[in-house]
Amino acid sequence: MLELVVSNWICWLMVGVAWFAYLNIFTLYVNRHAPRDEQKDIDTSLAEQQMLPGILVNALPLLGLLGTISGLQFSFTSMMAFGVDSQAVSGGIADALLTTQLGLVLAIPGWLALVFVKGAVKKAWLKEGMRYAQ
Repeated sequence: MLELVVSNWICWLMVGVAWFAYLNIFTLYVNRHAPRDEQKDIDTSLAEQQMLPGILVNALPLLGLLGTISGLQFSFTSMMAFGVDSQAVSGGIADALLTTQLGLVLAIPGWLALVFVKGAVKKAWLKEGMRYAQ
C-alpha cells in the first residue's frame, strides 16, 4: 500500500497541498489574537484570511478525482495493450481507489479544522472588540 502512495505523483501532490493548507490553518489559529484591520468587519477579514486554506482543502477531493481518472485510464490502456491481464487492470484500479481515498482522508479533517479555527478566531476577535469597547 505504501508503495502505491510513494510511486504515484498525484499522491505526492495531494500530500504537499494538504501540508500547505494545514500549515495555513495552523498559522491562522496561532495568530488569532494578532491585531486586525479595524476598518473591515470581522466576517470580511476572516473570509480573506481563510480563502487560501479553504481553496487548498477544497482542491484535495478534486485531486483525488484526478487520480481516479488517471488510474482508470491506465487500466483501460492496459486492457487495450495486453488484453484482460488482471495484474495490469487491478494495478490501475488500486491507484484509482487509493487517490480517491487519500483525497477524502486529507480533505475531511481540513474542513473540520477550518470550521474550528473560524470559530476560535471569531471568538478571539469579538473578545478583543469588547475589551476595547469598555
